[in-house]
Amino acid sequence: MRNSEKAKELSNSIAYCGLICRLCYLAVKCDGCKTNNNTCERNCSDKGSYQKKCCENRKLDGCWECNEIYICEKGIYSQGNFSKVKAFAICIKEDGKETFIKDIIKNSEKGLIVDKGKDYDNKTIDTVLKMIRE
Repeated sequence: MRNSEKAKELSNSIAYCGLICRLCYLAVKCDGCKTNNNTCERNCSDKGSYQKKCCENRKLDGCWECNEIYICEKGIYSQGNFSKVKAFAICIKEDGKETFIKDIIKNSEKGLIVDKGKDYDNKTIDTVLKMIRE
């Protein structure tokens, strides 16, 4: 798959929260929270996904369209300053989806993995933003 095709597929798979569903460890059986084939562990809980419900209620494509993204600590952002997914949404807000995806692809070619428990986890939002942009 060419980088432009891969970029489009990844961009189209960005969840409301900022997670890139095509790069999630559940991608083999889940098409993401914006699809009918959604088996996301966050969305399948009794409460569902706070970010999905909030964005749908506000008619937002994702949390990056909300001015409260920087202070939100609800749902998947409850990790506060250590939420890679929130860092992803902030990066989309500040740089745009296209640049964000290009940077993620470039970093994956260098060996940085977005999967759960991998390179972007357990780091501050500022650190994750620097990693994405460098």
